Amino acid sequence: MKTFLFWNLNKKPLIDNIVSLTQFYDIDVLMFCEWNIVIADLLNALNADGKGSYYYIPGNCEKIKIFTKFPNEFIKPIFESDRLTIRHVTLPGSDSILLAVIHFVDKYNWDENSQNAECYNLAETIKETELRLGHSRTVLVGDLNMNPFQAGVIMANGLHAVMTKKIASSMSRKVQQKEYKFFYNPM
Repeated sequence: MKTFLFWNLNKKPLIDNIVSLTQFYDIDVLMFCEWNIVIADLLNALNADGKGSYYYIPGNCEKIKIFTKFPNEFIKPIFESDRLTIRHVTLPGSDSILLAVIHFVDKYNWDENSQNAECYNLAETIKETELRLGHSRTVLVGDLNMNPFQAGVIMANGLHAVMTKKIASSMSRKVQQKEYKFFYNPM
């Protein structure tokens, strides 16, 4: 099983902490927001022990930085905006997945209603991407800057997040005759 780490670094130079976590948990995919580290410095630190090779996976989403043990051709951007990147992860011997990484604007800059509306837009973007690729194996990670029980996160036409595997395993529910898929959110 592949391991993923997302971290809002809050613009702190936490290279030593990142390397320690990466080594201890054998992280395969590292995702960061509020980044303030020189890319080459982190790559040099991650690859210093000679045990593995980490790559920076560039994209057009400046708010998100992704590093991985896999070369670029296995994690290709298929949708990007200023705060969202969706990557198609196609590792040999594994089913492909969509990796959606988001960094929403915080409550200082957006009110709750705007965040809720943006969750609807995010859910629609993910659905459209899943339809285009023909599967719904999507992992959504990031910093929503929202309470896990805020309306945009839990409402059916938002992210429709549920916190138990039992509910998520039912895959979807109908509201007003329309089908809405669940997102499993163990928070």
